[in-house]
Amino acid sequence: MMTRTVALFSLGGSPGVTSVGMALAGVWPGEEPGVLMEADPAGGALSVWRRVPTEPGLTSLAAALRRGSADLEEHTQTLPGGLRVCPAPVTGEPADGAVRLLGRQPLSFSTMAAPVVVLDLGRLTTSSPAHALAARADHTVLVVSEGLTELRRAREHLLSPTFPGRDLRVVVSGGRGGVGEIADALGPAVWGRVPADDRSARFLRGEGDLARPRRRPLFKAVGALATELDATEPERPLPSVPQAPEVTV
Repeated sequence: MMTRTVALFSLGGSPGVTSVGMALAGVWPGEEPGVLMEADPAGGALSVWRRVPTEPGLTSLAAALRRGSADLEEHTQTLPGGLRVCPAPVTGEPADGAVRLLGRQPLSFSTMAAPVVVLDLGRLTTSSPAHALAARADHTVLVVSEGLTELRRAREHLLSPTFPGRDLRVVVSGGRGGVGEIADALGPAVWGRVPADDRSARFLRGEGDLARPRRRPLFKAVGALATELDATEPERPLPSVPQAPEVTV
């Protein structure tokens, strides 16, 4: 089975993209653990949250790609619990350069054992070099809060023909209750809500333990999203078939 790629991003604010991404990679169906790859041009949070070095990670991956080819698995670290991560530098300049390179030279995930690579693209601004990564992903997930400003921003972007929307899901982060009114405003791409869950958020940041994390509201919601995405066949382009030369008689 080919490794799936999921591009995860926001349009503004801090709706918890990295937390949702970690949970999504952690609960994705499969025997092997998933991989979270920080590809935020503004810099990553994992090295600070989990006190891990930034290499191996995004910059070492980009350096290997400059030399020829690169295997993502060689540039990951394993967190307690089994989740593998490819952390980005904390500062924007080296992270931006690495993301730009990955946009120009696509990675191959065909030899990976991981069932999924979740690409944490951070805030996807109009000029973000991460657009190239979002456009190539099998699935895209926009994370929004339910603040009025952010919902208006999301509506404007969703109406744009250039918005990266391959198998798009819109996930409302925080709060509780249904999302019917939000779906009425934003359209059928609205998937549902990842409820506020401070204990799970602290656990993902490495600030506490959870005895049964998958029973927590955040992990339950993200688990349902992972199951749905895993069951959805990605729209991959068909390989081109060379045309036989014409024979003239």
